[in-house]
Amino acid sequence: MEPNSVQPSNQSGFEALDICCRIIARKMDSTAIQEWRVSDYNRLSSQLGKQTKVYLSVNTLKRLFGQLKTPQRYFPQKATRDALAQFIGYRDWQEFELVNSVQPVEAKPKPVISQSEKEISPKAPQKNRRKYIYTGIAAFLLLVLIGGFFILKSVDTVSDTKLICENPFGNVPHTAVFKLKSKLPQDSDEEFKIDFMDEALQSPISGKKEIAKFFRNPGVVYATLLYHDKPIDTVSVYMQTKGWVANSGNDTSRAFPIAGLKALNPENIYVSKEQLDSAGLATNKPFLVGFSNIKPSNISGDNFSFTCRVFSEQSRPGTQCVETTVIILGEKHRHLLTLNRSNCVAFSQYKFSEKRVIGAEQFLGALAFDPSNGGDIEIRVVNKKASVMLNGKKVLSTGYEKSIGKVMGIKILFSGIGKAVSPKLQDLSTKEIF
Repeated sequence: MEPNSVQPSNQSGFEALDICCRIIARKMDSTAIQEWRVSDYNRLSSQLGKQTKVYLSVNTLKRLFGQLKTPQRYFPQKATRDALAQFIGYRDWQEFELVNSVQPVEAKPKPVISQSEKEISPKAPQKNRRKYIYTGIAAFLLLVLIGGFFILKSVDTVSDTKLICENPFGNVPHTAVFKLKSKLPQDSDEEFKIDFMDEALQSPISGKKEIAKFFRNPGVVYATLLYHDKPIDTVSVYMQTKGWVANSGNDTSRAFPIAGLKALNPENIYVSKEQLDSAGLATNKPFLVGFSNIKPSNISGDNFSFTCRVFSEQSRPGTQCVETTVIILGEKHRHLLTLNRSNCVAFSQYKFSEKRVIGAEQFLGALAFDPSNGGDIEIRVVNKKASVMLNGKKVLSTGYEKSIGKVMGIKILFSGIGKAVSPKLQDLSTKEIF
């Protein structure tokens, strides 16, 4: 038995754990658990740690999902179960069990048949038996039709439910208010959830209930409405900036703006170590510096060109891989390109709308990039066909299906201190410059 495992008081504990694991798997990926690779468990471990501050090893996660067999089935201690429940939007494991309790089916008592009934039954006319059978079948089919009608009506009503953000545009920081627009009765207890990705914890919502969420980072948050963990609607929230601003943090999912900084020079976007120190950032630990320019535009996110020259640090204490990331934020989706040096391309990735490839699953050696002495990045998207040029050399061509809508922002992120020189994003048709 594992040192951090316990045994549940009854079988329902394992059943609840199975339900929790299935919900986590759906949140992470559509791939069946049986097909997960080490990279999938690493990604789950990272996201779980960022959200709950509880980090689980790959082997522990494999035991949880039943992919690593043990003599006695693994059941984690309460702190781990609480973290798993919080990861999918519950306060703790107790709340998860209450909401998702698996009640044993009680055996129905057999009907008592009197001796007189036993004697009469065999003598009943065959014709009457067939009549009763046909009547029963007809009643059953009628119930099925009626039930199916109400189920379909309920499904239609749920699918018409929309997520509304009452104040989608704000500055940094911003508190956004969400509610439902639905044909369901206002007193309906039908429960939905809102997934904010890495920006905030999942939150349940129903009926007239409103949800307020605090966002501290400049950018675009895609809030997705889930029904039985399936997405049915998405709205966007925009934390706008006045030109290029800097934000930083020791946890990339919880970066915060650097206080007191005015808009930066777009031809030389940079902050010094002294400015980071004055902002209260612990620069003796691994950290992120991000530059953001968030504002509405009429530029198509499916037909544009982006160019920029970037500089990164040669190395950073406690950091083996120094990443450079460019994110183009649209109304509906985003494009993302994460670049590393050749020895760290396993951590590189690209995402154009729904099309995503990560270096841990597919070798991305062509995306090896070392901008410690300066490097040029060009991203070009023409009618949903994307290409990437690094230092003048074409290294990637791919395509996607879902439009990201109009461009609403640009983010450039560095591991450690970095610099972006004259970033330029231009619509290929209208020539509008972001």
